[in-house]
Amino acid sequence: MIYHVGKMILQQTQEVFRGKVNDVIVCQDISTGGKTYYTVLVVHDRAVARELLELYHAGEERAKSTFVADFTWKDSYLMVFDYVRERPLHQFFSSEIATLPECEHLCLNLTVECLASGIPYPVLYLQLLQDQIHISKDKSVYLGYCIDLEQLSEAVGEKECATLCAQKIFALLGEFNSGKATSYQLLANRSMKSGYQRFTDLYKDLKMASVPLKKDGILQKIRRFFRHHQDRLFRLLLVICLVLGLFALLMIVSQMIFGDVPFLRIFVNTFKRIGTESLLQ
Repeated sequence: MIYHVGKMILQQTQEVFRGKVNDVIVCQDISTGGKTYYTVLVVHDRAVARELLELYHAGEERAKSTFVADFTWKDSYLMVFDYVRERPLHQFFSSEIATLPECEHLCLNLTVECLASGIPYPVLYLQLLQDQIHISKDKSVYLGYCIDLEQLSEAVGEKECATLCAQKIFALLGEFNSGKATSYQLLANRSMKSGYQRFTDLYKDLKMASVPLKKDGILQKIRRFFRHHQDRLFRLLLVICLVLGLFALLMIVSQMIFGDVPFLRIFVNTFKRIGTESLLQ
């Protein structure tokens, strides 16, 4: 499928999601040589399309820089966003984050991204709810648009988004068994009460309670190495175990067929004769 949007010629390269209300596809702009990619929301439901139009045009104070273009095609409303590399936080968290201070710094980055992204709150809520939180290799955080719009609600505001973000952060901090950490306790107490009304309140609490980042020591470097390479190490150990298992099986079969293990003969009677001289005489 090819779409003409202004100077862009978008060619569909992948279908990421298909839903009742909307689909999500990835397109490349072949007018630039195919090096530029975009995420496109294809909205089939007219009511949802009308809500998005109001959010991204009537509410431009928060949405003026969050999407590239929008247009209609046949019976659908399409929204074009910059493509972001998919590195879901819930998949890469354990390998990228090794200490509580790093986790707190990541949580601050997430809060700032939500605060400054300019994404309308109803859409931002779905991004948080559906785990469209991604982490780059430099530990920065960004939000993706592979979302199901079926639960989109114009009634969602900053309070609901900030409270949900706090819940996500609370779960991340809990990964380090940080029940005694100030940030963990602060979010726990706040969540039990009224939650957060604004992202700025969440940011201030995290900033105040966060532990400063320190340079890694030897133990932290070792720990980080194993966390970053745990998949490769597991595969290496698996290969070694398979090789050792196969070798043990060959030894058992050899013992059953020949009555001994030929391989071990090199260690038997090896030094009984040196040259023409026998050591047994």
